[in-house]
Amino acid sequence: MCLVLSVMAFAQTGVDFQHLTFDEALAKAKAEKKLVFVDCYTTWCGPCKMMTTKIFPMKEAGEFFNPRFVCVKFDMEQGEGKELKNKLGVRAYPSFFIIRPDGTVQHAVVGGDELEPFIERVKKGLNEKTSLLYLNQQYEKGKMNKKQLLAYKVALDDAYDQKKAEQVKKELLSQITEKDKLKKEYWPLFEDGTCTVGTPDFNLILANIPTFEKNIGKEKLDEFLFSAYSRALFPHLNRNKERQTVSLDELKQQIGKLDLQKKNDLLSLCDIAGLVAQGDVNQLVSKVEEKAATLTGNDLSSMLMAFGAMQDKATKADYNRMVAAAEKMMANPANSEMKNYLEYYVESWKNLAHVGVNFQDLTFEQAVEKAAKMRKQIFVDCYTSWCGPCKYMSNTVFPQEKMGDYMNPKFICVKYDMEKGEGPELAKKFGVRAYPTFVILNTDGTVRHKFVGGGEPDRFIERVKDAFDDNKATGVLEAKYAEGVRDKEFLVKYVESLISMYSPDASKVAAELYGQLTDEEKVSSDYWFIFNNPDLAPAGSEAYEYLLANREKFAQNNTEEAVDKRLSSGYQRKLMMIFYGRDKSTTAADLDQMKKEIVGLKLKNEKSLVGQINIAKALLANNPNQLLTVCEKEVNNLSPEEFPFSIIAGAKEKATPLQINRWKKIGQKLVAKCEDKDMAKQMEQYIESMFAKK
Repeated sequence: MCLVLSVMAFAQTGVDFQHLTFDEALAKAKAEKKLVFVDCYTTWCGPCKMMTTKIFPMKEAGEFFNPRFVCVKFDMEQGEGKELKNKLGVRAYPSFFIIRPDGTVQHAVVGGDELEPFIERVKKGLNEKTSLLYLNQQYEKGKMNKKQLLAYKVALDDAYDQKKAEQVKKELLSQITEKDKLKKEYWPLFEDGTCTVGTPDFNLILANIPTFEKNIGKEKLDEFLFSAYSRALFPHLNRNKERQTVSLDELKQQIGKLDLQKKNDLLSLCDIAGLVAQGDVNQLVSKVEEKAATLTGNDLSSMLMAFGAMQDKATKADYNRMVAAAEKMMANPANSEMKNYLEYYVESWKNLAHVGVNFQDLTFEQAVEKAAKMRKQIFVDCYTSWCGPCKYMSNTVFPQEKMGDYMNPKFICVKYDMEKGEGPELAKKFGVRAYPTFVILNTDGTVRHKFVGGGEPDRFIERVKDAFDDNKATGVLEAKYAEGVRDKEFLVKYVESLISMYSPDASKVAAELYGQLTDEEKVSSDYWFIFNNPDLAPAGSEAYEYLLANREKFAQNNTEEAVDKRLSSGYQRKLMMIFYGRDKSTTAADLDQMKKEIVGLKLKNEKSLVGQINIAKALLANNPNQLLTVCEKEVNNLSPEEFPFSIIAGAKEKATPLQINRWKKIGQKLVAKCEDKDMAKQMEQYIESMFAKK
């Protein structure tokens, strides 16, 4: 009773693939006096998925396989599958093996199929006289007649052993005549893929069509000829001149002479191929529009192939027309199985038709799902509503046609306000610290590349291209660092990448790099970027102290001006923080110490820095008149670029009318000192607006 129920369950559920190791499957097969059926697959293989989802679940499949085999399946790229791939000699996917309980391979079948022909292929492996193992043994003994050589050749073709199949075919051909080839039993010689239009064997078929129709049947011959001519036309449809072995005119002529059931379909393909040859996109699109509601199967695929071959000649209007036509195709129930295929094309054409970057209204989760489906990466614009450069990119750069033409075919493009909706969460996820930030993600949503700041189209596109360079893509660099890569060449790239993203990790990685450098390397121009950056070598750090101690050597390799400017920039930065009110901790005593250091360093802009320190001290004293008096003195020592305009804006709020006039005179002096006329005009307007009555 249990056995009957078990068999019924098998029949209802299809092939019973059991969760066993290879050795466990062999042991079970021995105990149950069965063979082992092994499905060797990969997750990315389309035919593998077709067999798994459509063929093996069929009731009839279970009825055939379950009583005869212990069935198991292995991913050839995971776990035990990696070892079995080498052990079984897997050459392609899917591959299926019939194996005896002692581990001997009895037969192999490569490639998926519909259930009935697939079972017929497997049955050959169950028959000793047609199994690959038996035929291999007979061949090695040198005891094969013509019938056996043919069976062996067919078995080798089925096992995808092309080299040996060709060898056996040569032996067989040496033993048969042209007249023998006309016989039904030798028809498999024409079905191995080598009998293509224009070859001697194909010409033999054309010269003996009545005989072949009698021996193998008109329907089978028609199917063969239709398939052969379709394949011959494909290189013409996709404009692959290297594979066009027969001219289009010759193909038309040959097809015109044939009595085929689907002759008109082939002639229609010839017409389409003619449009491709002429580069007539408009006429092709018109044909697609004309037949859109009824196009199915091979006709539909051929039209899409032809249009794809001429995409370099298509206009945005052509793409829009194809989108409308494809939507009609999807509405046809006969194309239900091609819906995903058509959706892919529609999405692609919509992007190509779009002027400028096509930012899609998707949640982040939807964007990741769509990217996986479309096999694209994701481009994310991380912006805020108040960010000026963000607005410039959105209003001026992204709408440009060249931007869309580059970005749309490659990415699912989305944009999120980092202060609204899911933006704050994404800002945290991507480590956004400045705006605009642009993030390029892999299809699974992991970060591939990230960069900060906009730019004009050509420069921006070059920065996007860095995502495809493993030496520049930030996500790749981060992964290598996590894996423990620490050579100097790599650390230089990684530090530069972190700096560009305003990452706080830049100083940590720079310290690792600094620790590997010799004294000679430290003072060289190759590593000057560490010492030249106040964030990487702040005052008081080991790197900064090394710069002070070896100032002359740095000047020799990086110019005295560069070193002087770097030392000045640290003080300049500190003073700016005071002027903008962001530094509340610095005291007058700290400023006195800063002045001593500057004087000791003998910097070229010492006078300017000391003047700014004097202004900063007066600002800290919180005495408006004292501040004004110091500024009146120091304005003579400072250029317009060096003078801290921000303090005027703060001081004027509490200033008397007399003091306001004095501040205006300071402004006028700065305008007079400005050599750039345009800059002077802007400065004058700024000062006037600052003191304008509200």
